[in-house]
Amino acid sequence: MSDPSRVRFPWHRSAVRVLTTVVAAAAASVVVSSIVYLASGEVSRVDDALFESMAGLTTTSLTVLDPEALPNWLLTWRALTQWLGGAGALLFALVVVPTFGGQRRLSEVAEGRGRRAVLASTWLHTSRRLVLAYVGFTAVIIVAYAAAGMGMFDAATFGLTTASTGGFANYRNSFAHFDSAAIEWVGAWAMGLAGMSVAALVWIVRGQVQALWRSTEVKLYAGLILVPTVLVSAWTWQDTGGGADTIRQSFFTVTSAISTTGFRVTDWGHWVTAPQTLLLMLIGIGSMAGSAGGGFRVLRVIQLLGIVRRELVLQLHPRAVVQVKVSGAAASEASLTRVHNFQILWVLAASLGVFGVASLGGDLLTAISGAISALATTGPGLGELSGFADATVLAAPARAVLIALMFLGRLSIYPVVVVVGWGVGEVQRMRLKQ
Repeated sequence: MSDPSRVRFPWHRSAVRVLTTVVAAAAASVVVSSIVYLASGEVSRVDDALFESMAGLTTTSLTVLDPEALPNWLLTWRALTQWLGGAGALLFALVVVPTFGGQRRLSEVAEGRGRRAVLASTWLHTSRRLVLAYVGFTAVIIVAYAAAGMGMFDAATFGLTTASTGGFANYRNSFAHFDSAAIEWVGAWAMGLAGMSVAALVWIVRGQVQALWRSTEVKLYAGLILVPTVLVSAWTWQDTGGGADTIRQSFFTVTSAISTTGFRVTDWGHWVTAPQTLLLMLIGIGSMAGSAGGGFRVLRVIQLLGIVRRELVLQLHPRAVVQVKVSGAAASEASLTRVHNFQILWVLAASLGVFGVASLGGDLLTAISGAISALATTGPGLGELSGFADATVLAAPARAVLIALMFLGRLSIYPVVVVVGWGVGEVQRMRLKQ
């Protein structure tokens, strides 16, 4: 039998404690929210309460409830869960992770020669400023919605779910309920901004155009909105009547997808295949690092493209020294390794999700789109999950798979994997001691 003292664990204990606390806090929040739903009398099934709570706190717009049948106080609670979920995601990425020296790249946007976009010098000040910025951003969106013609209650709840990239709506038809071009424009721009990093938003407020221009991530994010908007408009021009309405609906749908918000102004699940495929790709890519949005993240895509370029160059020039750069700053090999590992975990989680949903009753299109959308914390998909993204079309076991995917996606997979791996390691060590 091996000597227990020789067992080695690859995680620093302080990091494991932090990640365990984060995972436990997230799970506890879901339980508390579920109790609220059950106590309200509007939800009678425990699994439905868990699903709605998980969707809320992971900022995913999938739902098992009819919002038009809910009282205003419960609609407020739904919106508040998403707003708190978005705040928690920001604090984790920008405060918790850098504190214990984890995946620091998620908490920064490359600026110039790699200078960190730091909000403050200490975690306490950073947290305070981050919360104030998040509250201020939410307030601006609420005022904009009200000015565009929303009632005050709708403006407040939609503001909460927009700033957090959550996507919960008070109506079955989401934004289509208002039938207002002004409200749709406000929603589209607000979602686009919500998918940007906090650092980029600070640059916008301060008018730091040069910082925005130097950021490869900002430019790619803008391109992933502009180019798909043009393509979707062209593909749907005839079917949607053309003109300003088509451009607006395309822009709204693209920003909803790339920011992983999930609001709907039209049922793109019934469009032709090309825009459906493009939108599903945008959902998978997701928002910028350091935002409340989800998905694989634009920054990781940039790093992966850099890795591919480096490998192609090395095939031609084996002795060349090629660095992967982001906004002019060389990425460390450790960060590139983490991107590789995250890519493997993301693909593995999505694949298992597709298999789980498909094997539990969902058709292939629903399973693929639903798994990707849930893991990206977006919500709407294709097949049975198109339209309002009503998850009741799936059997309870299939919805349980989506619950797991939403939880993994909101916590960026790593914390859950590390905590589970650490737990397994502790069990093995206890057995070795016996």
